[in-house]
Amino acid sequence: MARVMITGSTGLLGRAVVKQLKQTDEHLLIATGFSRAETGIYKLDLTDEEAISEFIGVHQPDVIIHCAAERRPDISEQSPEAALALNLGATGALAKAAKQQGTWLIYISTDYVFDGTEPSYSEADKPNPVNFYGESKLQGEQALLATASDFAVLRLPILYGEVEKIEESAVLVLLNQLLDSTPQNVDNWAVRSPTSTQDIALAIEQMIGLHLKGEDLNGIYHFSAKQTMSKYQMLLVLAELFELNSEHLTPISSPMDTAKRPHDCTLSCQRLTELGIASQIAFKEGVKESLVSSQNALSLIGLTLK
Repeated sequence: MARVMITGSTGLLGRAVVKQLKQTDEHLLIATGFSRAETGIYKLDLTDEEAISEFIGVHQPDVIIHCAAERRPDISEQSPEAALALNLGATGALAKAAKQQGTWLIYISTDYVFDGTEPSYSEADKPNPVNFYGESKLQGEQALLATASDFAVLRLPILYGEVEKIEESAVLVLLNQLLDSTPQNVDNWAVRSPTSTQDIALAIEQMIGLHLKGEDLNGIYHFSAKQTMSKYQMLLVLAELFELNSEHLTPISSPMDTAKRPHDCTLSCQRLTELGIASQIAFKEGVKESLVSSQNALSLIGLTLK
């Protein structure tokens, strides 16, 4: 039975990974968190290199899935030191400890390592982040692969999934704009590939399975849903699902966020596709399933799925 450690297991993606891996008895899970650590979750400060080394030495995981990150571009821009502490510092410390233990590590990264000018991006394309979030995640990638060439980087786009609060997902938080009936401008410029955490968790499970069977998985991999959409287009789907009015929303075809965003970071997922691992969940069906699983979060904002 493989011992699998998940960082950020209380977060949006981490919870989905834990849920997926719990469906079989093939893995012994070592779930870690920090601010939201509760029963069954080990509390681990990822900014404490000594604590990381000691934890990995004690629990001796075979695989680490490093989901924990500062994922918010605006916050990363405002607090670059805090973003680097988690996206770079913690990643470097985990990589060092994993190498010493002989543990395989998958680092979750982002499509924001690209500038969005020449999609779609293959794993071999040169990164060129346009904001500090993308830069901090790229530095994490570089630290990881410089530590051990047999580690893996998994770049992902914008995520949605089962949430405790809708603010956890940059997709589902858009519901607030539907509920606020005042006239609003909405981004119809940036092209995104909203991807289900359930879809990603299954892909990660498949990657772990191949690794444990002796498949050589190393370097950079991309995983993404196939459908591309702007925030405005996502809002139209959400409005349809909840039978809400969207006439107060005005699509804007120019950049409008505080932190600079790339225009189109669509990912080519060739390396995983060649291994038989590909996205299976379309946006409308996936987001509906996520909302069905997030009724408590919806009730907090006074919504019921039709």
